[in-house]
Formats: sequence, structure tokens, C-alpha cells
Amino acid sequence: MRTFKIDVADCLNAGDVYERILTVLRAPDWHGHNLDALWDSITGDEINGLVPPYSITVTGHEQAPAHVSALLFRFKTVFDDVQKDQNIHVEFNLF
Repeated sequence: MRTFKIDVADCLNAGDVYERILTVLRAPDWHGHNLDALWDSITGDEINGLVPPYSITVTGHEQAPAHVSALLFRFKTVFDDVQKDQNIHVEFNLF
């Protein structure tokens, strides 16, 4: 399984977070900045350049603003639901 680490301590807003995550996923430029688009790109065929299985570990969320940290917990829920509901092996861990 491929593993990736992302540090979000200096992320100030949702756009910063999406930029970091979508870069790792090798998402296309037209990828939406919302949780539905994230779900679709993880579960869809050939949307992202990165295909499962993979694991993303995010650090620095405790140093980021509260709204950034809250968004990351919502990201985690999406990844957890994809793994549980779609049986697609993707991990999203917050440390």
C-alpha cells in the first residue's frame, strides 16, 4: 500500500486543505472543492491519478485553525465511509 504524509499546520482555510489533499490524490484541475466531489473521485473510475489502495496521514491539524481541523475530520468520515460502504481500501489518519 502506498502511504503519504501531509502537514496541514500552516493551512488557513478549506482551499489550502483541498489543495494539499487533491495534490496527493493527483486529482484533475477541475476537481470540486466539496465532500461529494471527493467521494466521487475516490470511488469513481480513473478520475484521480492515484488509485487505491493507499493511506494518507495528516499531521499538524491541531495547530491549524479550528475550522480547518473540523474539515479534516469530515474528510476522515468520507474516507472511512468509502472503505466501509464501497469496500475500497483507502485510509485517512489524523495525527
